[in-house]
Amino acid sequence: MPYQPARPCRKSSCKYLTDDKSGYCPLHLKEVRRQYDDRRPSSSERGYDRRWQKARTHYLQEHPLCVECEKQGKVVSATTVDHIQPYREGQVSFYDRSNWQSLCDYHHKAKSMKEIVNSK
Repeated sequence: MPYQPARPCRKSSCKYLTDDKSGYCPLHLKEVRRQYDDRRPSSSERGYDRRWQKARTHYLQEHPLCVECEKQGKVVSATTVDHIQPYREGQVSFYDRSNWQSLCDYHHKAKSMKEIVNSK
């Protein structure tokens, strides 16, 4: 794979270069994440209630390994049930199991960050 040269951080007036896919230098990437978390509704406000906790536990019992790690030939326990297509009210059922996948923390955070950056 060809090497990509570092490019300026997406934050205006930042003097640092980055090769991160998000386009932000490490300092501003933390800031972007913090701002996102501050605006984000609580988990219960987003639909992750007691019913979800029970469904999540059952799904992880049935699918205990991270699907992304499995693709790489690794055996890593999943800790999160992820909506493959991000849940948007009215588009996909929140409880549609065909839209779920088991992920480890690393892969879930990477996927979520990619979704955040791409939504801007």
